[in-house]
Amino acid sequence: MATRKIELTAGKRESLTLDQLAAFIDDARRSGASGDEAVAATVTFGGKLRGVSIGVKQGPAARSETG
Repeated sequence: MATRKIELTAGKRESLTLDQLAAFIDDARRSGASGDEAVAATVTFGGKLRGVSIGVKQGPAARSETG
């Protein structure tokens, strides 16, 4: 079974906004994320969110598990 990587990265010298993070979550859910996948994040030294990614299982078995 293949895994699709969904990722979002802020522009240079920027950090992610709440709206951008919400859109990322919506995209992940539409792509088949069930909600129990681990999220990887890149954070600045100042604690700002620079990027997020998630691996979503793809294929017939993954779709039947999520209902």
